Amino acid sequence: MNFSFRKGVILAFALRLVLILSVPALSDDFYRYIFDGHLIGLGINPYLMYPSETLTILKNPSDSYMHFLFEKMNSPNYFSIYPPLHQFFFYVASLSGEKLLNNILVLRVCIIFFDFLNMYLLYRILKLWGQPISKLWLYAFNPLVVIELTGNLHFEGLVLTGILSLLYFWIKNETGLASLGWSFAIGIKLTPLMLGPLLLRAWKKDKAILFLFLSCTAITLFLFPLYFSDGFQKFWQSFRLFQSSFEFNASVYYMIIWLSGFFIDYNPIAYVGPALSLLALISIVFFSLRFKVESFEKFALGIVFVYLIYLLFQNVVHPWYIIPAFGVSILTRSNVFLVWTGLVFLSYYTYSNKDFEECIAFLLVEYGILFMFISKEIYFGALSHKIKME
Repeated sequence: MNFSFRKGVILAFALRLVLILSVPALSDDFYRYIFDGHLIGLGINPYLMYPSETLTILKNPSDSYMHFLFEKMNSPNYFSIYPPLHQFFFYVASLSGEKLLNNILVLRVCIIFFDFLNMYLLYRILKLWGQPISKLWLYAFNPLVVIELTGNLHFEGLVLTGILSLLYFWIKNETGLASLGWSFAIGIKLTPLMLGPLLLRAWKKDKAILFLFLSCTAITLFLFPLYFSDGFQKFWQSFRLFQSSFEFNASVYYMIIWLSGFFIDYNPIAYVGPALSLLALISIVFFSLRFKVESFEKFALGIVFVYLIYLLFQNVVHPWYIIPAFGVSILTRSNVFLVWTGLVFLSYYTYSNKDFEECIAFLLVEYGILFMFISKEIYFGALSHKIKME
């Protein structure tokens, strides 16, 4: 696509405008978003009570918009697992009143704004690093990005904004703003915390100490609402429950579950899920401590590789989870996540049947092709000559 940044952005906006008044069809997470936002507006901490418990203390639960949202949500008996900065946008949406379309529209406008900020940051970084601007359009017109961010109202685009800000200000050698970018990403979703060991390797010693201090300060402020009562404990309880109770579109996890079937007659998810997360953490730390950040592309590629390790070990890999890594991969020569943004659509088959049963054949195709591309890049492509260990 050879056209100007301005023309490309206008076309990307027009594409997103098609979905501006739609109600998400492939995900019902937004009901919980809006429910939590209205709880905050009512002065109720969403980390301290189940949604089912909050209905009992509302003034008019029998004829309530909250009751409608409760009936639609998929997590009525879990404490909220969305970090405080994420919750801020839910609250902003609630200010538009007790009308579903109004709330959706506010969330969508926020997400689109940050999506265009991502395009701007990608544009600036590509220009700074002397890479072709045409790579930007791989993100701007990617169907997964449009459907899962604008369409289904997922906030991984904001996580990407934080990580791209980190990369941009790292190039500029502005430690404070770089730390703020990383902290913002963590405030939306905690997973960018796993980049910590790599980030400390990316700065010189004096800068690393300053970066760590500023990041810890900002992260503490962004997560401050969790410190009230036992909010953090209940937040962590729901996080662990999610990790040990659900499975979807996984790779290594499903392989282990399949192998375990030869020895035991029950699903060991309660053990395998947390064990794989621990293994992922150990692998990420080991990789980060051995990885040499010699250039901007090496830094971006390191972030991509950390995300790849993380996602391959997870027991739940929703399509939108790969968007932050895909956005960063635009800045590298790795095509693994670009390929995955196409393959992951096979997982949408699960939404087409009422029992939400996954298709083994589709999983084999998705991850079979993906592992072929990973192997190719390790031996012949971007990963072969870019990942240098000490």
